[in-house]
This record gives sequence, C-alpha cells and structure tokens, in this order.
Amino acid sequence: MTQGLRQSMTHKMTRREWYRLCSFAVGGSSLVWMTPAAVAGPAPHSPARVQHTLHGTVIAVDQIAQSLTVQARRLETWMEGVKGTYHVDNVKVLREVKAGDQIMGKLFEGETALHHVQIVAISVPTDIAPA
Repeated sequence: MTQGLRQSMTHKMTRREWYRLCSFAVGGSSLVWMTPAAVAGPAPHSPARVQHTLHGTVIAVDQIAQSLTVQARRLETWMEGVKGTYHVDNVKVLREVKAGDQIMGKLFEGETALHHVQIVAISVPTDIAPA
C-alpha cells in the first residue's frame, strides 16, 4: 500500500491530465466569482426615452464643437422656446446647414444632442437683388 502511494506521488502528469485539471480549476473558480446579477440575466427593459421634435432657426454653426445654436420654438408640454446650443449626431448636417435655415430634429429629455436633423427651409441671402 505504501508503495502505491509513493508511486502516485511521483507520477508525472500527462498533458491531457494537466489540461483536464486546469479546466476544472478555471471552471470552478469562475462559478465562485459569478455575481447574482450575472446569474439573474439582463436587466429588465428601461422605460422608453421621451422624445420631442424640435423646430427652430439656426443662429450659428460651430464646426469644431460639432454643434448648432438654435432659436427653438416651444416644445409641446416640455419647454418654452429658447435659444440653445445642441450637439449634432450626424456631422454631415454641419456642412449643409447655414445660419438662418429652418431645421427640425429629435431631442430626447435629459440630452443636449439633436438627432435626425433635417433642413426644412433654406435661408435666402439678402444681398441678392430680385430680377
């Protein structure tokens, strides 16, 4: 019996045995570190963001800050018409829009970014005389 014990203590592990031992160790330790939040699954859906359509006149375009300064009309039941600076989610809009243009875009409560900005009416330069 002692000889069998001595043999098992001096036994060299094969690669297969070593990999099996490591996989059990890693698998077991990962079970220990799982948090209840990870086990519970994804969080329930958050409530939908409240979205408003902003209509207004562009006062200034800031290419560096990627923002528009807009004199906005009143947003239904949310805020009175104010002049504000809004970041734009699509920088292509900054190349197209000019001061004086009428725009509309989506604004979510708690954010300062305008989404899906569209030019509604283009401003006409005043230096062009009618024919």
